[in-house]
Amino acid sequence: LKCQTFSGPFARHKKSVSIYMGQRMRHSLYILPALFGQIATEFLPDDECSQGGCALNALQVQQRQLSVADPEIVSSCTNDTMCDSNRTCVFKEDRTWSQCVPLDDKTFQKECRYWDRKMRLAAIAATKMQCDSVKCEYDQDCEMGTICVSKPDGSWAQCVPLAKEEFQEQCVGWEDDFRLAGIRATHFNCPNTRCYSQDWCVHGARCALQENGDWGQCIMCHEKSFQTNCYSWRSSFISAAEAACHRKCLFDEAFEDDKSAAKDAKGTSDTSGAS
Repeated sequence: LKCQTFSGPFARHKKSVSIYMGQRMRHSLYILPALFGQIATEFLPDDECSQGGCALNALQVQQRQLSVADPEIVSSCTNDTMCDSNRTCVFKEDRTWSQCVPLDDKTFQKECRYWDRKMRLAAIAATKMQCDSVKCEYDQDCEMGTICVSKPDGSWAQCVPLAKEEFQEQCVGWEDDFRLAGIRATHFNCPNTRCYSQDWCVHGARCALQENGDWGQCIMCHEKSFQTNCYSWRSSFISAAEAACHRKCLFDEAFEDDKSAAKDAKGTSDTSGAS
């Protein structure tokens, strides 16, 4: 213990302070053995295994509980004998982990999406099967001119083209959640596909949503583009597009004028015939 010296205002109370410190030290000598005894007790083996010979049985029970046949429970393996007949034992390249991997394609595809990169690559090399739901993990896994895009939940990933025309050819066949991920990654719109909110539209395009919710689509609101395209839209969507872009479709107005003129002409003809 380091000796304490007293000076200044504490000098006159030197004796009292020394007595107090001595009492604290004696108190600590009683407490420390009890404290270390409690810590040591916590590290003693469980009662059921303290007699010796129990540790091996406990490991055997644990191994039986971690059945490699159950895809929800994964355990390590050392060779194929620890796996079911439809699985094989696969080690990561660095030998830090191994597990029983399915040999049938359906189960392989179901499980491979949940493995980490090293385990997946090792399993692909061992089984000669590809993990269709995870075709890439990093951009360097993809060819030049493409990037790796994944669904938000990680259940699917693939390389997506960075060329606008190629992207727009492919994106129409993607599932909604992956298409949105692709749009966000490349900043390309996917024409003639459904949008659900403005998040699906980029570069000034607007998501025009029908009131009944049956359809929504990204459209450009520039006058020339709007008037060029609106003639091909259904009347129910034209109303949604006009509301989104704050424009009127001239084709729609002309069509209404033609219908009105035809109706007036028919009415005049009927009146003349009656007279």
